[in-house]
Amino acid sequence: MRYGLYIELSRCIGCHACVVGCESLNSRAEGSGRIRILDFTLGSYPDVTRWIVPLPCMQCEHPPCVSVCRFSACTRGDGGIVRVDAHRCVGCGLCVLACPYGARRMRPETGCADGCDLCRERLSDGRQPLCVETCPGEAILFGDLDNPQSEIRKRMEEGGADFLGKTYKTRPRVFYGGLEKLIQASPDALSVLESEIARRAQIKS
Repeated sequence: MRYGLYIELSRCIGCHACVVGCESLNSRAEGSGRIRILDFTLGSYPDVTRWIVPLPCMQCEHPPCVSVCRFSACTRGDGGIVRVDAHRCVGCGLCVLACPYGARRMRPETGCADGCDLCRERLSDGRQPLCVETCPGEAILFGDLDNPQSEIRKRMEEGGADFLGKTYKTRPRVFYGGLEKLIQASPDALSVLESEIARRAQIKS
């Protein structure tokens, strides 16, 4: 079993419901949640396209955050879920620096690292991650990537799916539908998007 997310870009309206819900659930201050929204435009008037891309933890198969953690605070558990054990974290921030997606942050009130764990406690209660439940456009889908009969696999096969940051070789388990349309709209779109992700990761660090 490998849990993952499928995000259909054409359904995302940039309402930030996933961001607000995540911040509320995890008692995070505004603007410091576990999921970010990247909102950018490509082209020049009158040929302008706008893209809204939710960016949670990519739940990598080969997570750099786990590799650099010297205290086993960052781990991959059941279903491949990447998480942080606050009781083991010493606040060194190496995992924050290691994440190429800028998905890991430090919690100022605890001094510990923090990142999306797909709402692991909700999963144990048989519920979906909150970002999935709060999305009014049903843009985010959660499920077992190893189950060919799962809804997430069906949607991925129907709509096409790809991931970001292939050069990182981390094998993310967050997939996006609609990236091919972004590339068709502008041949440089994907490189612009990934450059912006890298830039924001550096700023966050």
